[in-house]
Amino acid sequence: MIKVERTRCPDQLNPAMHNQIGPTELRKVTDKMARGEKLLGDDFRAYRHPDVREALREMSFGKCVYCESKIAGSQDTDVEHYRPKKGVTEADKAGIAHEGYWWLAMVWENLVLSCMHCNQMRSTLVIIPDDLETEEEFREFLMRAPESRAGKKNAFPTQGNVWVTTPDGDLRDEKPLILNPVDDTPEDHLEWVLFKGASTVRARNNSPEGEATRSILGLNRRWLEEDRRIHLLEMREDRNDIIAAINNWIEVEDEDARRRFKATADRAIARLMEKKKPHRPFAGMASAFVKLVQGEVAQMMQPPVEG
Repeated sequence: MIKVERTRCPDQLNPAMHNQIGPTELRKVTDKMARGEKLLGDDFRAYRHPDVREALREMSFGKCVYCESKIAGSQDTDVEHYRPKKGVTEADKAGIAHEGYWWLAMVWENLVLSCMHCNQMRSTLVIIPDDLETEEEFREFLMRAPESRAGKKNAFPTQGNVWVTTPDGDLRDEKPLILNPVDDTPEDHLEWVLFKGASTVRARNNSPEGEATRSILGLNRRWLEEDRRIHLLEMREDRNDIIAAINNWIEVEDEDARRRFKATADRAIARLMEKKKPHRPFAGMASAFVKLVQGEVAQMMQPPVEG
């Protein structure tokens, strides 16, 4: 997960354009709620507009904002309501009446693009633990892997079970536990396991937001982890090329050989840096990996300590 900048609101949802589908829909559902009528799925259509989906796709670089998987096509995506439009699971469990944030269903600032696996509840997922030390432990876990439930759907936990339940409430009173890549800095709450048996993400410093995000969204689900691991193994190869080339560059005295080793290191560094660009899948993981490699290189370039 990486930080995402909110782009310009599409005209269809612009509250200043009163005749557009978003403001029109808000007036209709507000009137319906005032009459005491139950809202239905078909009452919410504005967020489905193709221009809205395309704007979200561009905003998220064609990736799910949560897991950073590349999105293959519209059938693999959901226009996701960060604050759920029809009910809140945790509020129900706490005995608090909450009909959902229906007044935000057509509001640009409440929408992101998500893959179906992060957004929809699934009960047959295999979640990879983040404490597997070796590939042998990883393979052993897969032989006995239990199935788990994950997916956001109507989940929206908050600190202290404080939710805004009406349009006139102040959303600043809430402290959501699921990270919003637009409003939050994910790396403050999530960290990557990069040199063990699997490619997993875990809460940084026991962050409640990090833990809720990774567990509710299923960010360590098996096939996602496997896809990330392929990218991670490629980065490890780049890292090994960089370290070997710099070691040789430091050790040899021949200038031609030094230039060749430096060129080899530069090419591997360029490959690695490309993988952390925001349009690339799993750029958050790649950025964390690059920081580790930069630290290694800086340490290698330190002058030797004279004894």
